[in-house]
Amino acid sequence: MTQRLREEILFILLVAVVMVAALVLSVDYPRIARLMPQVVAVSALVLLAIELANTWRRRGAEAQGVPVWGSKLRRTAPYFAWLAALYGGIALAGMLPAAFLFTFAFCWRVGGMRWWVAALATIALIAALTGFGEAFNLRWPEGYLFDSYR
Repeated sequence: MTQRLREEILFILLVAVVMVAALVLSVDYPRIARLMPQVVAVSALVLLAIELANTWRRRGAEAQGVPVWGSKLRRTAPYFAWLAALYGGIALAGMLPAAFLFTFAFCWRVGGMRWWVAALATIALIAALTGFGEAFNLRWPEGYLFDSYR
């Protein structure tokens, strides 16, 4: 078994452990609150099982000595940074302002969209989130800066 195969299997198993933990932790939630974490966790576990099977099948076709973590980290680190910025924005400003800024910036900078197309996509997303919020009586997370209970 190559180093790359071991690393990929380890990563898949670590993500599976996180998904199982989400399933276990969400069992005690009220029915409506546990729906989303359980659907996401079960879906992720199914996709992880498929990825594990695909990784195991191509184990013989791998080249020896390919640097995995360095190249994968260089490719994925910017996306994790974008997600960290989104979560930080949600914590500071709230869900809707953070989603607005993140969507516009990500579509424009990473997606390569023209600024006006990114703005239209962002307005459509905010309209959809506001519509879902009204239709399902959702209260989006408020950030630290705009929290009225602070």
